[in-house]
Amino acid sequence: MLILKKLINYNSKKECEVMRNNKILGCFFAVVSMTLSGCATITTGVSQPFTVNTPKADGAKCILKDSKGAQWVINATPMTVEVRKGDGPMTVSCSKDGFSDAEVIVEEGLAGMTFGNVLLGGGIGIVVDAVSGAAQEYPDDVSVWLEPKQFSSKASADEWLAAKKEFDDAQEAKIQKMKSQSSPDYSQKAGNE
Repeated sequence: MLILKKLINYNSKKECEVMRNNKILGCFFAVVSMTLSGCATITTGVSQPFTVNTPKADGAKCILKDSKGAQWVINATPMTVEVRKGDGPMTVSCSKDGFSDAEVIVEEGLAGMTFGNVLLGGGIGIVVDAVSGAAQEYPDDVSVWLEPKQFSSKASADEWLAAKKEFDDAQEAKIQKMKSQSSPDYSQKAGNE
């Protein structure tokens, strides 16, 4: 009987030790997952620098508005402001005396660190980043082309148009490159046209 009591007592102590170890291990994993969740929130934050350029029209005034109505003012381009992520698209409206006003709508893309959540933080990190806005980001800079209301000569008009076309072509090439990298099927279809 004494041996049976000792054996039961021994098993109870072992079970308590195993349960305590499981609790410690569970707490450890909970802390690690909370630490790693929200990778983009932690590494890139919920705001980012955003530069506005007005090629061939430096000194323009621009107003930036996100979809929630937040607004930033740039008094003279080029200039960088800190904007909140996750509330896109961003509307950038620029004006300058002697030039036609112009507006550009800038969409957000996924922040690179968002994918780290899948590998490290699991589902909770993606949720944290999505809610905080850190899962999205704007391009680092945007160019808004203001066309002069009047050109001093045909040569200056041709120069402005050539520079604008070169810019537009470069932007289109970037877009096509991004599409081909994100969707192999799209690039194959585009190549067959």
